[in-house]
Amino acid sequence: MKKYLIAFVLLGMLAACSFPQATTSPSDSQTQVALFAQATLTKAAVEAQTQQTATAVVVQPTATASSAQPTDTTIPPTATAVQPTSTNVPTVAVTPVSPTSTTAAGQSVRLSFAAGTTNSTAEGQLSANTTRRFVFTADKGQLMDISLSSGSTAYIAVTTPSGKKLVDFNQGWTWYRDYLSEKGDWYIDVRAGSYDTTYSLYLSIPQRLSFAPNTSSLTTTAAVPAGKVHSFIAWANKGQTLKVSLNPSQNFGLSIWHVNGTVLLSSMGQLSSYEGVLPEAGDYIINIVSAAAVPTDVTLTLSIK
Repeated sequence: MKKYLIAFVLLGMLAACSFPQATTSPSDSQTQVALFAQATLTKAAVEAQTQQTATAVVVQPTATASSAQPTDTTIPPTATAVQPTSTNVPTVAVTPVSPTSTTAAGQSVRLSFAAGTTNSTAEGQLSANTTRRFVFTADKGQLMDISLSSGSTAYIAVTTPSGKKLVDFNQGWTWYRDYLSEKGDWYIDVRAGSYDTTYSLYLSIPQRLSFAPNTSSLTTTAAVPAGKVHSFIAWANKGQTLKVSLNPSQNFGLSIWHVNGTVLLSSMGQLSSYEGVLPEAGDYIINIVSAAAVPTDVTLTLSIK
């Protein structure tokens, strides 16, 4: 009888070892990253990637280079869309507007860009469980990059001009990056949690750079405000060599990263030039970061071969 009992126990142990082991659920942060990666694969980006061939490393963007700088105006951005390049990535230019003051309580606060900039920051305070709405105007196909920092818990919601909710508060997100699917007024809502909080909302819409036909380099100028950032965006293929340099180089640095978040060059190094082989196809963000005490015109030279 004891032998049967021992055999039965041993069989039970072997069976238990063969069962699949429980997997650990991804963290909220990992889930958010995965969803953002999927969100950035818009129709324009997908079409661009599907047209790449084994010889695509030598194909250069063919739209006319955009070197014109934004001008100071008091109307919402009215970026004119340039015909898509051979990569089918929309080429549009940011037209910032003059800063506007905070509106009355209960009304939307318009986020607008100072002359010559591609980035805007709104700071303030929110009472517990209250919401503040921000609005900005942009063109279809542009890339928006939104991030929120706060002293206590606060989250964002993002809504399209047609009323489609892309991000809701219950997702608990504090940043969002995607190509704009519509032209018009977009809405960012910031909601405080159970406590009063300070907040800083950051919006970036990079300026698209493209090459003239049969060229692989360009030079453009950015009017970079004191202590601020000017952002460019450019398409490149996997295996191409990216070269970027700034003039003047003193008090100005670069940061370069793929739209999926892969960092090629951090601004922490305060380098004013970069050369490297690109790890994947797609749009790359090139930021000019100013440490200067006064606004400065900075010349950027870009080469992708």
